[in-house]
Amino acid sequence: MSMGGLIPPIGLEIPMSCYAVNVPLMVNVLGVITLDFKGGFKERVEANLGAGLGGVKLKMLGFEVSADSPVVGKVTLSLADIDVTPLGLLEVTGNLPPTFRHTIFWDFKATIEKPPGGGPPLVLSNTKTGKLLNSHFTAYPPQGSVYQLQEPVDLAPVGAPTQVVAQLLQFPVTVSHNP
Repeated sequence: MSMGGLIPPIGLEIPMSCYAVNVPLMVNVLGVITLDFKGGFKERVEANLGAGLGGVKLKMLGFEVSADSPVVGKVTLSLADIDVTPLGLLEVTGNLPPTFRHTIFWDFKATIEKPPGGGPPLVLSNTKTGKLLNSHFTAYPPQGSVYQLQEPVDLAPVGAPTQVVAQLLQFPVTVSHNP
């Protein structure tokens, strides 16, 4: 049996919807607030992986999720407008049954509508690339697959990466193909 039919072709754009519930966001002056994010993202298949059992590299084209908080208003996580993020990986990890590991490298901006202390919306960016991983699923594109943030991501004002003011502690996100 060929794996060819299970790996999406180069150039294909794959839209996903996603939601993440009870996401803990540590904001220095507030402590941890929990947020429920909804939104989506889109990936494009860029290249085949030569190593292992095969797979593809995926480029993130768009990512936006938002949550409403009684404390800080609307919080939006959106794709950073930089082109240095490593391509994501969809790797075949087993053949019978087919199993996959999907790694998403994630650079993003966090916009907090009503920052503590007042003032205009606060825009933060991640100080190092986040990594979302689902290490074991059986069909791609995913349907209701849960990805986990592999380690907390520090957030600092854009242009001031050493002034960390918040931390995304976890991001358990459920992802489904949204054709």
